[in-house]
Amino acid sequence: MCDECGAPDKTCEARFHECLAREFENPAFGRVHNLTVSAYMLQHSSKLTSEGWLYERDLLREFIINDMPPEQVRKERKDEVDGGKRAFTIKSRTGQPVIARMEWSKTILDVRLEGSRQYCEDVIIWASATLADSENVSA
Repeated sequence: MCDECGAPDKTCEARFHECLAREFENPAFGRVHNLTVSAYMLQHSSKLTSEGWLYERDLLREFIINDMPPEQVRKERKDEVDGGKRAFTIKSRTGQPVIARMEWSKTILDVRLEGSRQYCEDVIIWASATLADSENVSA
């Protein structure tokens, strides 16, 4: 079992890479790429710093609650997105989780891969659940 998201047999990372491959190969899958990355990273906080975790949650909030497209977020946050100008580090150097283990209502394993329509709907549901689950968590 994954110590961070609770997925059985630690299959979450393999599924994440499979999702990324589909998103890069097919634009119909790729339209939810921003949600896939943010949701996965929030559920696997060992990949992030505390600031990075909070930043990813804020991004997910912008995408889901404020319905902002990734291009607009990139434009408005250009200095935060540019690693050379960013005032904080996103990627963890320690590999230690920055949040306590929690039960996530959905994981990446709830995302079906059969077709782009179903896939995108599932990613939106998973990302929305991840945001809701994370709202009262502090990093």
